[in-house]
Amino acid sequence: MSKKVIIIGGEGNGGVIASAIIDMNKKGYKEYELAGYLNDYEKIGFLIHEYPVLGKLNQVNEFAEDGYYFMWAVHMIGHGKKRHNLYYSLNIPEDRLATIVHPNSFVADNAVLEPGVFVMANSYIGPGTIIRKGTLVMANCVVGHNDDIGELCHLSAGCIVGSYINIGKVSDIGLGATVLEKRKIGDYSVLGANSLLTKDMGDSVIYVGSPAKLHRTIEE
Repeated sequence: MSKKVIIIGGEGNGGVIASAIIDMNKKGYKEYELAGYLNDYEKIGFLIHEYPVLGKLNQVNEFAEDGYYFMWAVHMIGHGKKRHNLYYSLNIPEDRLATIVHPNSFVADNAVLEPGVFVMANSYIGPGTIIRKGTLVMANCVVGHNDDIGELCHLSAGCIVGSYINIGKVSDIGLGATVLEKRKIGDYSVLGANSLLTKDMGDSVIYVGSPAKLHRTIEE
């Protein structure tokens, strides 16, 4: 029997995750079945892509007790600390986090995907790489070998993350951005769309351009 999964969030990343689950079911991969969403901005019963809002975010443990699983899809770019604090305020049981990998992606046998990781179609995860809790890897991403990608990160569609990369928690790699090998990115940071990172980034900074340079620091 399929496990019922609820997406925490809504339009945007939530819709992407939902579309992957639905497509996987059509292809015969039925470990998870989409039940609906938890969302603080829409009324209970409101349909998001034909699936209902079932409750508010703070009801996650009520649904966990009823046997549901969860995917985290809240993405406030540039507000990593707020994202981090919201996630941990909900006390989501880790054993109730789904890990969803679209069958049209490649994940090396010895790569480690922690609970709550999402890998969309046509992405590549290389050998020896660790992707930590709740991180989203969107379509057409390349994540090289021996990387360590922190929790609650967001790798936007089409980005390339080279090998021996270390990315801290709750950081964002923008659309089509490239990170050269052996670079480090700190916590709560953002690499802008189509940027080329050739040097390390610290915590709570935004880098943009090719080569990427400091755009500004992030103040929550």
